[in-house]
Amino acid sequence: MSKENFLKEIRKGIDRIRAAGSEITLVHHNDADGLTSAAVLETALTRANFSVQRICIERVHPPTITRIHDDFTTPILYVDLGAQAAPEISVANQGRRTTLILDHHHPNEPTDPKVLNIATENFGLSGDMDISASTAAYFFALELDAKNQDLAYIGVLGAVGDEHDREGALIKENRDALMDAVEQGHVKIEVNADGKEEYSLTRFGDPIPMAPLAISITTLGGVGYYSDGPDLGVRVCLEGLFPEAQKRLEELRKIQQKAYEETTERLKRDGFYETKHIQWFTVGEDFSPMGVKIIGEYCWDIRNEDFIDPEKYIVGFQNMSPKIPNLGTFDWSQTKVSMRLPTPLEQKILVDKTMPGLSYLVPEAARQVGGSIDACHDYTAATIVDIGKEEALISAMDKLIQEELEKK
Repeated sequence: MSKENFLKEIRKGIDRIRAAGSEITLVHHNDADGLTSAAVLETALTRANFSVQRICIERVHPPTITRIHDDFTTPILYVDLGAQAAPEISVANQGRRTTLILDHHHPNEPTDPKVLNIATENFGLSGDMDISASTAAYFFALELDAKNQDLAYIGVLGAVGDEHDREGALIKENRDALMDAVEQGHVKIEVNADGKEEYSLTRFGDPIPMAPLAISITTLGGVGYYSDGPDLGVRVCLEGLFPEAQKRLEELRKIQQKAYEETTERLKRDGFYETKHIQWFTVGEDFSPMGVKIIGEYCWDIRNEDFIDPEKYIVGFQNMSPKIPNLGTFDWSQTKVSMRLPTPLEQKILVDKTMPGLSYLVPEAARQVGGSIDACHDYTAATIVDIGKEEALISAMDKLIQEELEKK
């Protein structure tokens, strides 16, 4: 249970992929943490003479991963997703090829010996605050070659994008990456009037505030998921916000702003569906053509607005497109579910420990209604359920919350 054991497991994974050949399929998430992780690993693996094919997905979902393991014959490396879905990935793999999972979410054990789950939580490294997927990817890159230290700033960018500095500073393993980046002159630290650290990217010249840059990368990957967004997001990590990406970002922000404004107006007018502990809503197809990552981003943006009940969990539903870039069309009728917390409730969960966290509630409720499970933290979580099972999921969550409270 230590960073050294985590690095030892990474070395085991590197030995496995090297023994399997010089090609690899890199599967990653489409938010800032996922895209920075992909940028780090694609660069490091290419430097190590691997041929890398990237596949960007929004969720580890059984039909999606089955197709990946059916269609791609190289070793597969998942990053920023997959830890909790290790059993499902094992079923999809069926012992066929070397598969690594490099993740910072709460893990489950794989059932296939060819699947190695290098989840930070297995080694006492908290994925909620201490280590982002991008920082884990940076450590992986260092184990490939110490010269990859120049990628530290990308690890920091992903940690900031995943809000790991929300208590005022990056800590633990994230801070290790930060100090490496600062030492190289790639990141600058300043302390604001509130005593909180603010980070600027200096790798490409004039300082660029990292927090808004990370939001921009998530916008590219989430709003632009069904077009060129993820590829542009990875390039921004490596090149800075170049003109083509800036132009595309402005276009995507207009799409996002229009959808957000219309949804907010409706919620203010009509209100949420509510249970004792939950406030929930659905956007159906209203966020199309944006990716389903955006329902979570919207829930995060509104979590402290004055029309939100600060004591209730926020749950939003967005219908999933049957088309996945680079993977084709799927026969499903499903909705993505994202959960976020108002700040007062987050305090009760993360600090006071008086309310149950999402990393317990969401997997348990999802199992009851046939949902898929992956990538849950205590403060943010998501799942996928069939359209028509929205109320059943909410009811299951509400019941679980009440049961946990009665135990206290």
